[in-house]
Amino acid sequence: MTVRRFLQVVLCSSLFSAVAGSALAHHGTAVSYDQGRWITVSGTVTEFRWRNPHSALFLDITDESGNTVNYAIELPSPVLMSRSLGWTRATFKQGDHVEFRVHPSRTDAPVGECLSDCIVKVNGELVATGIQRPSGN
Repeated sequence: MTVRRFLQVVLCSSLFSAVAGSALAHHGTAVSYDQGRWITVSGTVTEFRWRNPHSALFLDITDESGNTVNYAIELPSPVLMSRSLGWTRATFKQGDHVEFRVHPSRTDAPVGECLSDCIVKVNGELVATGIQRPSGN
C-alpha cells in the first residue's frame, strides 16, 4: 500500500467516525419519559431556550404540597416548531401563564416531554399545536 493510499484510508476512516459519532449522539427520549401517560402542568414561564437539538421551556409550578417547583419541558427543535407549529422564539415569554399536556418523567422528576400531540395554552389562549382536532371539541 502506498503512503498516499494509506493516508486516504485514514482520512476516510476519520471522517466516517466523526459523522457516525455525531449521528449516534442524538438519542430518543422515550426512555426518560412515560410515553403511555399524559399529565397537564400549568405555571408561569421563567425561561424559554430556543436551541438545537431540542428547545426547553422552564416554568414555576405549584406542587401538591404547595411548594413552588421549577418544571422543565423538553420541546422539538426550533426548525420543527417553526415549520410544523408556527412557533417562534417569542411564543413563550417570561411571565406568561402556560398550560401544557406532557409525557411525565419516569422518575417523577419535575420534567416532561412534549415533542408531538401537545395541547398548549398561553395566557388562556390555545396555541397552534399541529394537531387536527374536530370542531366542537
